[in-house]
Amino acid sequence: MYEAIDIVTNELYGIDDWLKNCENRKEGLCRVCGEKIYIRADKSENTKTHFSHYRDSKCPTIEKNHRPFAHLNASELDLENGEIIKGKVAEHSFLIFEKCKGMAENLNAKEFRDLIDFATQKEVWNYKGLTFTYVPYILLTCREKFTKGERNYRKSDFYFVFDPNIKNVDELWNQSGKKQKLWKVDCKDNNVTEYSIDSALLPKWYEFTDEYIRNKFT
Repeated sequence: MYEAIDIVTNELYGIDDWLKNCENRKEGLCRVCGEKIYIRADKSENTKTHFSHYRDSKCPTIEKNHRPFAHLNASELDLENGEIIKGKVAEHSFLIFEKCKGMAENLNAKEFRDLIDFATQKEVWNYKGLTFTYVPYILLTCREKFTKGERNYRKSDFYFVFDPNIKNVDELWNQSGKKQKLWKVDCKDNNVTEYSIDSALLPKWYEFTDEYIRNKFT
């Protein structure tokens, strides 16, 4: 892991900026689980300096701690709302696919269909209070791991996690204290990429063009 939150300033620093700005502090906080992490290999010539969790950590960014699908339950079901959500998924499936692809590089159509099938099996669409905003993010957690594959069309294996303090996924929209984040964990170095949960469906690369065309014709 190459980033940590400084306990003193509450700022997130990459390892290089940490060494420049955080004086002699050797510990920071993991932005996923909030546990203390410490600097390793700062004296090594062969291993890149990084942050590491302590041995008894339960953080899901450590692959052995990852419990796929453990969060994919809900306190209650709402079949009426489920029909609404399924209708929106069917209507906007390509945009959902593109949004997921923006976080899971080289996501293919077969993998996306598998995510839809698994979510259907778990009755995700019927979770009470579910809004369309959460659909792409939940879908990405419906796979134990995205692998490089035989052709190595990804740089490394990775998986996605929500706030490790949730037991049921509906806590994300029913309890305001839960982190509205999704993290991609790289299995090669345990580094994480953070995504804020938002309702935008347009791919980032198309936003400028979309705005340009809208302004052109209004």
